[in-house]
Amino acid sequence: MKMRIWLSSGIVIGIVIILIFLLGWTVNHAREKDMIKLFSREQLSYAQNTAVQIAEIFRQSQKNIDLFVRSVQEYEKKTRGNQLGYLCIADENDRIIVHPDTLLAGKTISGLLRNRTEHLADFSRPDGGSLELLITAEKDSSQKSIVSYYPFTIGEKRWVVLVIAPFPDVVSPVRKTFIYSLFISLLLIMVVIIVSMSFAYNEGKRLRIEEERKRLEEREAWQEKLLREKKTIDGIIEGSPIPTFVIDKEHKVILWNRACEELTGFPAGEMVGTDNHYLPFYSVKRPVIADLIIHRDLDGLNKYYGTKKVKKSEKVVGAYEANDYFENLGGQRRYMYFLAAPIFDERGEIIAAIETLQDVSREQELAKSLREYAETLQNELAQNIDLRREIEEVYNYLQTIVKSLPDKIFELNTNGIVSYMSRSWKKESNIAQREFKGKHFMDFVSPEDKDFVWARWEEAKKGIFKPYEIDAVTTEGRKVNLLITISPVIGTDRYLVVQRDITEFKNLEKKLYDSQKLAALGQLSAGIAHEVRNPLSSIKMSLQILEKRMNPEGNDLKRFKIAEKEVEHLEELVNNVLLFARPIEPKKVNIKLEHVLEQALAMAEKGIAEKHINLERKLENSGEIFADEGMLADAFLNIIRNALDAVEDGGGILLSSRYSYENRESVVVSIRDNGCGIDAEDIPHLFNPFFTRKKYGTGLGLSQVKKIIDLHQGSIDILSEKGKGTTVIVILPVIAEKELLAGPVNI
Repeated sequence: MKMRIWLSSGIVIGIVIILIFLLGWTVNHAREKDMIKLFSREQLSYAQNTAVQIAEIFRQSQKNIDLFVRSVQEYEKKTRGNQLGYLCIADENDRIIVHPDTLLAGKTISGLLRNRTEHLADFSRPDGGSLELLITAEKDSSQKSIVSYYPFTIGEKRWVVLVIAPFPDVVSPVRKTFIYSLFISLLLIMVVIIVSMSFAYNEGKRLRIEEERKRLEEREAWQEKLLREKKTIDGIIEGSPIPTFVIDKEHKVILWNRACEELTGFPAGEMVGTDNHYLPFYSVKRPVIADLIIHRDLDGLNKYYGTKKVKKSEKVVGAYEANDYFENLGGQRRYMYFLAAPIFDERGEIIAAIETLQDVSREQELAKSLREYAETLQNELAQNIDLRREIEEVYNYLQTIVKSLPDKIFELNTNGIVSYMSRSWKKESNIAQREFKGKHFMDFVSPEDKDFVWARWEEAKKGIFKPYEIDAVTTEGRKVNLLITISPVIGTDRYLVVQRDITEFKNLEKKLYDSQKLAALGQLSAGIAHEVRNPLSSIKMSLQILEKRMNPEGNDLKRFKIAEKEVEHLEELVNNVLLFARPIEPKKVNIKLEHVLEQALAMAEKGIAEKHINLERKLENSGEIFADEGMLADAFLNIIRNALDAVEDGGGILLSSRYSYENRESVVVSIRDNGCGIDAEDIPHLFNPFFTRKKYGTGLGLSQVKKIIDLHQGSIDILSEKGKGTTVIVILPVIAEKELLAGPVNI
């Protein structure tokens, strides 16, 4: 406030001084100008009068020079007496005739007077005038002067009267006045400064006194207000049912309310003014939350209350809360909840801390009971969920069984009305479920079977449950054999009717019968082959001996060769029949599949070379397999020979092996040719014995290959299209790493 007063006073005084100086300078300059103009007019008028009078004297006293000189001297004295300067007269040649300084008489005016631009003064105006000129004095010094001139004529000659006054002499009265005014202004300024300083000092003193008085009044008001608030707060805290205590910055208790006394058993008289507020809670001296909050000791909070679920309060700024258990607090076991908050002064600094305590033992016990009850409910719920899950699993299991059954199941009441049917009805017959429910089952029986089915239904209602078979035709026109079974639903008056399609079983029975016939035929064939084998050997040997002895030529040699070839064909047929009919057991060892394939290719090398086959290999390292090397080599050789028979000269065969894409537990061997292919109707019969389209084939090759692959737990498949080639795919299991470490296993 003092600085603002002095600063504003200084600014005002400075502005006043500047304005006074500007005003004085402006007035002085204006007065100097007016003074010069007034003096010039007066001087010009005097010069004019003087010139007129002198001219008149010259006209009257031309011959009296003395009178002229005296007149001039008188006018010169008069001029000086009028303080208008001094008088000077110049003739028509600008020579000075009359001058107070006799040394200048006879000199020219141009040598004496010049204007400010150092040019010659112009005195040509007929009515005279006033000029500000520089007058050259001694030693070439110049002096500013005011010169008034007025020309006059005497006869034919033109003369000029000059009245010259130095500039300082003209403006000296004004300058004296300016100096006096400036002196008076300075005195006035000093007076103003002194008055302003006095005013500023007194005003500052008054303001300081006023401000101090207001501060004292405000302090008294705040003290009174704080005292009232303190009494109010103390009364509230003291009368609060919540146990509360307050400590100051020195950790001394300044308030310990009645509820805190009742909770802890320590009276306020023993606690107030001490730092023993830890005693009701802990056996050793240690800080409580209020102590740590005063110093904002967050590390201490984590150290002492880290396990007490300490956390920052969400409702009170700067407050922290925690929970703790006390075995003996006020003579009881208690669960306590603490909330401590800082108390700030007007500057925002912590001056104290307040801590409240709440006995939450009842809430903890209630929460514990609720937790136990919730756990019980959770266990019961979990058991119910498990039970429901088990029921759902059983239901889903039964539903899965029902869905996976190939049988058609539906439920009938005692009147034969359908109340349930399995989904197989909807999947196969595409008849909506609502078309079955509520209808009599006889509506869906063909007319020719109604009497037979109705008789069986009547027997079932009498307790006679005998399965029966009927023949039916599907909507696609396929003939099927159906087995119908009726059984009661225990505990109800309903019946389950199961309809099973046994067409495949019938076909299997037929195939079994055919296989039995084939087995008998195989045994017969084996017996015949065994009996034929020895005569064939004798015939072959006899033909060879006769050929050597007779040395036939021409047609005879040709007939010998035909006979030998037919004997060899019969011998191969007998061997294949024996191999097919005789049970064999593979001798399995750990082998490399690539070696087996290379061995089969080596045995077929002659046929490959003769037909100029383009053979391509793509064999990967597929690990070891547990197999009979000889058997597998024969099987792959048979497949390669079939490929050779199918392709033309210059054809192509691709032999590849790789791991299966799904896993590395099996290896896939593919033999593909670009030969003639196989008819689609022949593919289902390729593995049947004695089935062949070759002129000299036995039809036992692929059946023998299938038998060998089956003995090695593998699979074989043939993909072919007429005119586009054939692909044979063989899949064999690979030995696992642990089986390799354990060595071969006998099966």
